[in-house]
Amino acid sequence: MRLKFLVILLLVIKFAISGANDKNKTFVATTNWQEVEEGQILPSGLHIRVNLQTGRKEAKLLNSKEVDGNNNNGALVNVEQNIYEASAKESQAKNKAKSSKTLSEAFKNLPKDSLGIAYSPKKLEQIKRDFKTYNELKESFKKLQKEFRSDGELITKLIDEYKNLSKENEELPTTLNTKINTQLRILEDFDYLVHQIDNALWFIDKGGLDKILLPLIVNETNINLRTKAVRVLGALTLNNPKAQIKVFEKNIGGYLAQILISSEHSEELSSALYAFGSLLRKFPLALQRILSTSGTQALVAVLAKKCELKVKAKSITLISDIIVEKRLVLSKYADSDSPLAAAQYADLNLQEWLHLSGFCETVDSLVSTQLYELLDQPDITEYFIIGLENAVEICESVWSKSVQLRHTLLTIKNRYMHTKEEYHGEVAQQIEKLVKILYSLNNRDEL
Repeated sequence: MRLKFLVILLLVIKFAISGANDKNKTFVATTNWQEVEEGQILPSGLHIRVNLQTGRKEAKLLNSKEVDGNNNNGALVNVEQNIYEASAKESQAKNKAKSSKTLSEAFKNLPKDSLGIAYSPKKLEQIKRDFKTYNELKESFKKLQKEFRSDGELITKLIDEYKNLSKENEELPTTLNTKINTQLRILEDFDYLVHQIDNALWFIDKGGLDKILLPLIVNETNINLRTKAVRVLGALTLNNPKAQIKVFEKNIGGYLAQILISSEHSEELSSALYAFGSLLRKFPLALQRILSTSGTQALVAVLAKKCELKVKAKSITLISDIIVEKRLVLSKYADSDSPLAAAQYADLNLQEWLHLSGFCETVDSLVSTQLYELLDQPDITEYFIIGLENAVEICESVWSKSVQLRHTLLTIKNRYMHTKEEYHGEVAQQIEKLVKILYSLNNRDEL
């Protein structure tokens, strides 16, 4: 009996000790921070932190003032994940609803046409026609790739199109104006394409020079077509030695000189001077052959015509450029890579041809009678001053004796020097330099 009592007593003591241990393993939280012992079980819904001073974990009950997790003690605070997520979702939902409501009210208060979306049915149809979908753009690009042509192919196509215009087409008759407009459009395309050297040579090889330009320059009566053809010729030969030779062999230089002598149309004269200069520059054989016959006379004739002053400036500029070109080549004769070209320039008796054509007298008369026009156009004046300076060795005997020319130059110089325009001052300095070259020392006090 006594033994049985001892066994029961031992069991009771064991269960008591076990219960006390379990109780010690469960953390009992309060509203104050308490240190969590090793092995203690933390119930949910607590603030948990690591005290940065002691390095030990602490916990306490959650209260409403600390929901935002603020801590004045500088500890690292962790809030239970489920509480944080619930609070964040609730805040996000409220903000979303508030934002949506605000946007809805804002759109309601906007004028109906403030965003430009109130289109009429007609406007919507126009938009559909003007804008394409991505697939439509892809199809258009594929078609463009198929229709792509090189410059050579374009030139060949344009030449064929031009030739077909001359053929009678009973099924599709065209009026004269329609034909001329088409010809002008084709010539405009040629003017753009033949600036490139390879394109120019391709144009010549495909008959463009013989079948299109030459007939228009020689026989065409329509001044617009003839002018445009001459302009294309200038683009064809500009800085293109092989094209210059081809054109020179067709004696087109003589036809250009004839246009310069006979025409009174400023635009045609301007185009002819452009083509004439493109053909002659850096081509001593052409300079010799053309200027020794009618070429010099043609250039001087432009200076005496009743045409725009800027056209006359182009003529004197071309003459000036030829003088300078010859001077530069002969000054480097010993070092020249082409002795034949230097010899050809040496045979270029430009001074005699200019004297025979009355160049010096024509320029004297022109500048002396164009005082007011030159005062109003300083850029044109500069061209004339440069031309006179480059030709002063040829014409000094005439110009230095011209009282009217001297008066004109001094008047322009004095007028330009008393303006605030910097460019006017630069032109005035050029005039002063020319006057000092032309006139004697005894007259310089009047400058």
